[in-house]
Amino acid sequence: MLSGAIIASVLAFSTGLGIGFLLAAAGGGTLILSIIVLHYLFGLTHAELFGTVAALTFVLTVALFLVRRDAHRGAIRPALWFTVPGLFTMTITKLIPHDLTTHIRLALIGLLLVINTLLSLIISKFLARTRKIHRKRLAMLGGGVGFLAGYFGVNGVFLALPSMLMSGLPQNIAVSSSTLTIASFALTTAIRNMVRASIDWRVLIPFLLGSLTGLMISRVWFHFRQPSSRTGWITTVIVLAAGLFLLQQNWFGLYTPSLALYDGIKGGLWNEFTN
Repeated sequence: MLSGAIIASVLAFSTGLGIGFLLAAAGGGTLILSIIVLHYLFGLTHAELFGTVAALTFVLTVALFLVRRDAHRGAIRPALWFTVPGLFTMTITKLIPHDLTTHIRLALIGLLLVINTLLSLIISKFLARTRKIHRKRLAMLGGGVGFLAGYFGVNGVFLALPSMLMSGLPQNIAVSSSTLTIASFALTTAIRNMVRASIDWRVLIPFLLGSLTGLMISRVWFHFRQPSSRTGWITTVIVLAAGLFLLQQNWFGLYTPSLALYDGIKGGLWNEFTN
């Protein structure tokens, strides 16, 4: 029993170390990979998975922000414009009853990952030279991302980066501002799950220690440089593959309710025109 717990802790530390290296090399977008590791490698269930991921995301995004603090000038104000409406709509969604299964949430997260990757690639090319920052658009898109985060947990907030790019933020500021936004949303989710006691601390603590160790070692290794274009492309491929993997593993979570909706509409129309 004790040896099994030690092995699990070592495994959590080791996988966290890998996440920390990716986080330092490529930024906060790689944090979404932790949900795959915690669910498929450690078997965290719906009750603990999303709360544990939220707590992990909050600590690591704050650590990433502190490590790269010199690169975050001008990021706080856009982050506030985006985050405040997002937190408001996130609170509103808690008043709306919804009960999504783990398979549906993971399938939707996979879909969000694919959309997020494609949007980031397209928008960063077409809007990289935009200098005008649209604050109203920041607030509106922040509210939309907050609404998604209310349903999918902190995972939905990873759409913050392409949303900020669409609002006219330069990519370096958008990356920094989205880090603050992700941390804010993750803190809100983590606090709620700590109150509910739905965080697996036995996995979270060694995983978090490994991630922080990997982050610090990697940042010293890279001499605090910004990620290279090659690293960015490698990360994009990894995140896109993660999204496709979640869709492949959980597609029936979306297919079954969609099929039921289709059958319901078809049956209703058939009765309407035959009776």
